[in-house]
Amino acid sequence: MAAMAAGLWLDTLRTPAALIASECAAPGGLAEMAWRHAVLMPASSAAMLLAALAPWPGAPALGARLACALSMSIGMVAGAQLGMALALPLDVAPFAAMVAGMAAGMAAALLAAGSP
Repeated sequence: MAAMAAGLWLDTLRTPAALIASECAAPGGLAEMAWRHAVLMPASSAAMLLAALAPWPGAPALGARLACALSMSIGMVAGAQLGMALALPLDVAPFAAMVAGMAAGMAAALLAAGSP
């Protein structure tokens, strides 16, 4: 999640946070939302993937890391959409809601995948 946060900071240097948040709120299927994430947030997407796939000491086999990266990507995309949907009713800043949703989605994906 730290890699995603650092990448997101880099992404906001190139793309305004409000634009990123508004695109995360746009409707679409999972593949379309994932594509928008990759285009608008390339640094955070790449950083998250690299952190998930890197062969850290004690890391599981490549297949398990790939499954983890896939589930984290889905969690990040779905969480951003959910965070944006909850921003207005909860009176939370859209970008903050998006980031919180992304983190929550990734955490849920890690728990579901059985990772600590």
